[in-house]
Amino acid sequence: MNSHSPTARDHLLRLADESLSAPCHAVSVWTIPGFYFDAAGHQAAKRLMEADAQAAYATALAFRMTGEPAYADKAVELIDGWASVNRGLAGLDGPLVSAYLGVGFIQAALMIDAYEGWQRVTRERFIRWMTSVCLPAWEGIPLRNNWQSWGLYARLSLFRLVGDHSRLADGAERLKEHIDESLARSGFLPEETLRGTKSVWYHYFALAPLTAAAKQVLDVTGEDLFRWISPSGNTIKKALDTLLHYVDGRADEWPYDKGQEVPSPLSAETWPLDLFEAMACMYGEPAYERFVAPHRPIMGHINRNNGYFQSYAWVFPALRLQVEGIAYRSRDDR
Repeated sequence: MNSHSPTARDHLLRLADESLSAPCHAVSVWTIPGFYFDAAGHQAAKRLMEADAQAAYATALAFRMTGEPAYADKAVELIDGWASVNRGLAGLDGPLVSAYLGVGFIQAALMIDAYEGWQRVTRERFIRWMTSVCLPAWEGIPLRNNWQSWGLYARLSLFRLVGDHSRLADGAERLKEHIDESLARSGFLPEETLRGTKSVWYHYFALAPLTAAAKQVLDVTGEDLFRWISPSGNTIKKALDTLLHYVDGRADEWPYDKGQEVPSPLSAETWPLDLFEAMACMYGEPAYERFVAPHRPIMGHINRNNGYFQSYAWVFPALRLQVEGIAYRSRDDR
């Protein structure tokens, strides 16, 4: 008897089909308390967009894989639901959470941008919401840790969507500064080494959006920051290699706080496999391939508190990179 192991495409289409009936949870003012001050309130507030970003991203990617209009229509519905209702962000973690979940909406928008059924007025409403409500919060992030990585990735994705090449070029320069300032030649991220037993997690949580941001720059300008050496001698590759060394069965060797909280066992739904699946494609690095191969098909990091994807740097990474190998058609070329 021939048994069929589900592929990443199978998992995506199952999720997309389930998402076709998903309601929108948008609120007028989205308040996200600081996680370390009000974990329950933070998680409850975050769940509103977690559900909708997952459904929008899954259906948009399914549309790119299949061409079925029903998937694109659902993504449009959810994107417009937030654009029509939400008028503000609040709470200590508003800038960060709106970046790592909101960028899921932007990536979904990029995947359906050539869809005839996405009316211009609806698209423009989404862009107004992003630029008037979300973008100021991202631009106001002062930190040089994972917050800045997520803010830059969200900003670059938005500038790509609107075709603002000037601001995208400026964002690319900010990203280069961030690589120079937030990484170390050792491969560690100094700000994230201070995070106690979650230090390894925060290295992943900063590098996932940093690499996704570099991919936006590469796709639009052709500048390859994956292989760029900063003025201080820092590289994304060295940081990735350093992280891999410890998550690949050597967490007890971490030179900072002991007892690091690293997923065990690894699975298709745990970090950092999503990151290294994408980076195996970007670098062709045998060590990354060896690390992820036993756990395929990789879907993305699932938040075990609620079953939704935790953030949107690399969700269904192989499928995402597959569709990004096909140039987005300009809406003006339709």
